Amino acid sequence: MDADSRPAWLSRAELAALAAMVVVAFAAWLAFAVQPTYDSLYSLVWGREVLEGSAPGFAGFGAPTQHPLWVALGTLLAPLGHAGARAMTLVAVLSFVVLLGATYRVGRAAFGPLAGALAAVLLLTRLNFGFYAAFAFVDMPFAALIMSAAALEVAKPRRGGVVWVLLVLSGLLRPEGWVLAGAYGLWLWREADGAARARIVAWVVLAPLLWALSDLVATGDPLFSWTYTTGEAGRLGRQRTWDEVPGALWSALRELLKAPLVLVGVAGLALALAGRDRRRAAMPLALLVLGVATFTVVVLGGVSGQVPRYAVIAGIALLLFAGHLVAWVLRPGLLPRAAWVAVVALMLGGAAWTASRLHPKSVTNLLGFREDVERDLARVLGDEPVRSARRCGPVAVPTHKLVPVVRWELDASADDVVARNDPDAASYGRPGAVLLERTKRLVHDPGYGAFGQQGAGNSPVSAQQPPPGYEHRGHSRFFEIYTRC
Repeated sequence: MDADSRPAWLSRAELAALAAMVVVAFAAWLAFAVQPTYDSLYSLVWGREVLEGSAPGFAGFGAPTQHPLWVALGTLLAPLGHAGARAMTLVAVLSFVVLLGATYRVGRAAFGPLAGALAAVLLLTRLNFGFYAAFAFVDMPFAALIMSAAALEVAKPRRGGVVWVLLVLSGLLRPEGWVLAGAYGLWLWREADGAARARIVAWVVLAPLLWALSDLVATGDPLFSWTYTTGEAGRLGRQRTWDEVPGALWSALRELLKAPLVLVGVAGLALALAGRDRRRAAMPLALLVLGVATFTVVVLGGVSGQVPRYAVIAGIALLLFAGHLVAWVLRPGLLPRAAWVAVVALMLGGAAWTASRLHPKSVTNLLGFREDVERDLARVLGDEPVRSARRCGPVAVPTHKLVPVVRWELDASADDVVARNDPDAASYGRPGAVLLERTKRLVHDPGYGAFGQQGAGNSPVSAQQPPPGYEHRGHSRFFEIYTRC
């Protein structure tokens, strides 16, 4: 269904829904002033280093893989300080809105408006995606770019142009975009002449070349991102073999969508393939195949088999098929009234079961916890004991997960903040201030806590013990403060 054939009421409803999502997203962003996640904070820190005329430190202990487009955004936003960090989260939150709209458009083109709307609603209810937006994970704008490219392509096949631009931008956020660009190039290749094929090759290789160029300029090694990431994955025991890929994929999809919805999506896929007009399912099917393929490449390439975010495209494709199945079941006259009532009751029962186990406060509690920790840490770093102790050496924190937030708050160099779980921590010099974590929740939190980072370096127990010769200088809600001067 193209724009010209849609009824006026549907177009108005789509615009109203989009406007409502923008307003709600902006309100949620204002309500919870959380900082970007670990990877994105590093992009801001690296951006600040670039503005200071130094090479970004991509090779620090536990540092994430750099994403060139995100580092470029961090460079633009770094001068704004806290407002820049908040702007980065706003970009991710608005990307979620774009993702919802693009998912609807792909579903509408493939299976009709109801199926598209159901897929978007299902996506909206998947909490992982909302958290990815709230914490500015790079995966959110990546998915928004891919689905926007898919929506434009399905509306006008073999469009090229803007679709290529979106794919290149996605390939500067995650290398999976390279595979998707390559697949799009193959799709266009057969009907292209010699000049057009040369342009296709140029588009396909543009993102990898730009990524390699950024690595070369920053580190002197054009393959740094790949070798560093696979090396870190090996050190942390995250690499997987062929026989482990299906289990890793199932675990990722189950984490993203939850098992019942994965099965509904698979059933919707079977329904679409058994239908008379299989061509309408071509784009969702392509997204599913390519999503599984890129996840497999990432896992076997030694990056990681434990990160559900790497399966977001495959997960969204399954939501499209799930929307198709539900819309098909709800068609008037398809089932006898009693069966239709039973199906609706089953769906409502499933929704009620989920709601009974998911209290709204669990969402606000997590966001509020992150906000409280970051505010408390900022106060501690600004207090006199820490400010004075910095003259005697770097600030030491229990885990590398706290390094970028401390560096960002203090506008500190890599030598000024050390993680005690870094095996080479001693090479930084004896710390002037040592922060230990308080509260069981923080200590075991996977985003911050020493005991949430086991296997990442030195013992989490030793990282939580004050070193000899340090004086206890007080505590805050979440941190104990020790100094030696």
